[in-house]
Amino acid sequence: MKIEVKIKREKRNFVLRWVIYFLIMLFAYIYMTTVKTTLPMPLLLLPLSLCISMYESPFSSAVTGLAAGLLLDNALGTIIGFNGILLLWCCLFTSLLFIFVMRRHVVNILLLTLATSLIQGFLHYLFYYSIWGYSTGADIFVGVFLSVIAISQLFTIIFYYIVRFLFAKIGIINENYYEEKSDNIVRE
Repeated sequence: MKIEVKIKREKRNFVLRWVIYFLIMLFAYIYMTTVKTTLPMPLLLLPLSLCISMYESPFSSAVTGLAAGLLLDNALGTIIGFNGILLLWCCLFTSLLFIFVMRRHVVNILLLTLATSLIQGFLHYLFYYSIWGYSTGADIFVGVFLSVIAISQLFTIIFYYIVRFLFAKIGIINENYYEEKSDNIVRE
């Protein structure tokens, strides 16, 4: 494959992949803000942004985390930037972990999503309930936050397979070169 054609295809794949990511994030945001159920609402943007961070560069992951965090702030009604800053750093950290340390596997992303959800839930509990001395704060943490984390873990599995499929089909183009064996080697 020629270099120019490969570069053109990779640019096209990059744009197409990010348009699909944006549409999935938009759908998750709309779902979080409009659907009202008796079950606790999962933090759909958190596992989605971490799953995207598994496959993308650190800069793209940080931007994804910031965008998903700001959408999550708007959906949850928290202070603008609370989840944005948290997800920015968590997505950047996730991307770097998968580049240098971890393998891309569903168990690894489940553990990272669990850790990020626990950090987010603890900080949300700390700044919105514990500091102000609500007496039912512990009941809220156990009753609401832990069930939200459990439901978000289920969506992590779904988002993992969606993002993996997208990256496999419209990700980076890998070319395999095979070295031919030659008997015409001249030795001096």
